[in-house]
This record gives sequence, C-alpha cells and structure tokens, in this order.
Amino acid sequence: MPHRGQQALRNWQKPFQWLLQLGRGPTLALCSGATLALALLDFITPPQLNLAFAYAMVILLATWNIGVPVGIVFAAIAFGLQMQEMSSVNVPPTGSLFWYIVLFNRAFTFVVAVALTGALRRMFDIVQERSLRDALTNAVNASHFLELLNSEIARSARSGVPFTLAYLDCDDFKSVNTTYGHVKGDAVLRAVVDTARRSVRGIDVVARLGGDEFAVIFPQTDRLNAARVLERLQTNLRAAMRELGVQTSVSIGALTVQSPTVTANDVLTAGDELMYRAKRQGKDRVVHEALLASGPRAAGARG
Repeated sequence: MPHRGQQALRNWQKPFQWLLQLGRGPTLALCSGATLALALLDFITPPQLNLAFAYAMVILLATWNIGVPVGIVFAAIAFGLQMQEMSSVNVPPTGSLFWYIVLFNRAFTFVVAVALTGALRRMFDIVQERSLRDALTNAVNASHFLELLNSEIARSARSGVPFTLAYLDCDDFKSVNTTYGHVKGDAVLRAVVDTARRSVRGIDVVARLGGDEFAVIFPQTDRLNAARVLERLQTNLRAAMRELGVQTSVSIGALTVQSPTVTANDVLTAGDELMYRAKRQGKDRVVHEALLASGPRAAGARG
C-alpha cells in the first residue's frame, strides 16, 4: 500500500492534472474569470498585497492549455491591470525609479511565465508523441493502437456505422534479414508503413504491432469502400517491395465490423486469423470478411 504522504501528494495532484487537461473553451472562460476576479481584488486590497504571482498562474494555465499567443494576450492584460492599479494608488510614486523597477519586475515575471511554459509544453508534446510511436517506423505503437481501436469500437457501437481493420504481415520476412541483412529488413518495415500511409486517408490509423506485423484502422468504412482501399494498398506494397529489390510480399487479413457487442480482442483475433488464411491461400493477397451483429459474412478474397 502507498505511504500516507504519497497518497496525500497524489490527491493534491488531481486538481492540478484536471486543470492542465482542460479544453480551449473551458480554459479561456476560467482564465478570463480569474483575471477579472484578480483585477477586482487588486483595487479593493491594500497596495502592499502583490497579486503578480496569481496573475502568473493564470498566464501559465492559458499558455499550457491554449498556446503561447493566448498566454501573451493574458500577460499583456495582467501587466496593464497591474500598471493601472499601481498608478491609481500611487504606490510606489508614479513615475519614480522604483515604480519603473516594480513594473519591470512584474513584466519580466509574466514574460518568463509565458516563455518557460511554452517551452515545457513543446517538450511535453514531443515526449508524449514519441511515447505513442514506434521508434523504427514512426507508426502508432501497439499500446496506443489498442486505445484507438477501443475508441473506434465504442464509436461504431454508438453510431451503428461500420469500421474496418486490416491486419498485415510480411511474408517470409526472416529470409529477408538472412539474405539481405537487418538494415534491409528495417527498410522493408519502414516501407510498409510509408506505403500504407500514402495509400490510405489521413484519418486512418497505421500501427506497428510488433516484429513484421502491422494493422490499419479505417474509421467509418464499410466493406465496399474498404475493399477498394485494400486493393490499392496491396498494389502499392508490391511496387514498394520491387523498388527495394527484396523477395517478400505482404498478406492482409481484413475485417469490416458492425456489431455492438464486439471487443478489441475479438477484432484482433479475427484479423489475425484472416491474415493467416491469406498466407495459407498462397500469400501476397487479401482475405476480407464482414463481422455483423448476426455473425461473420464472407467479403471475398483478392490475390
């Protein structure tokens, strides 16, 4: 069991995590309301109470959740409000050297809040993106693919619109590494991903599941439209392998799904089986079926 101190820290982290995951609209509303509240506090509290840190927190949140340009806008608003408040109470004396020093200090605080938060957000996004990608091919990795597949299954169950999953496997890939070396083998894996991306839509998900196995999710795609794309994909993969000068091909098992009770494991298992059926039928082909609420229905096979 976690130590009490660790549990308390986790509990304190939850509201901050929630704030840093807000969408653009809620963040804009929250930051605008907080800025207005701070402006009122500035005018009703003694001048000795410095609210620059609170303004900096608003700027940090706006920059992190929305972006640097919006953070700059809130920084400018905060600086203008602080300058107006200092001028109205004449503390320190308006126009004095100390007045300018205080203004500079607060402006510097706001600028640093935007700059550092923007840099941290960029680093966070890079790390986040890399954690979702396969290092060799830059395809979606297996764990993120499973999340996306579950999301697509849930969307399909709600809307009743089918989707298609294609399961790809390189034929005789071990012989590629043995004959041509691992460098050429890695080139083949990258070529499969690059070719798949060029052959499908921008909304389709290309993933590497491990080794020489890949998958593609075609959201909102019925059997007929999927068959057309899969035929184009297979043709382009053959051309890519010829261009690399290797004796290999790709077998594809595809499943068009329209069932409210299907699970990710059901879809992957069926796709894997269809892919192996394509290999048993001679490799370098597509075997495609439809999984409807009433059960599977053959959708034909193409060589």
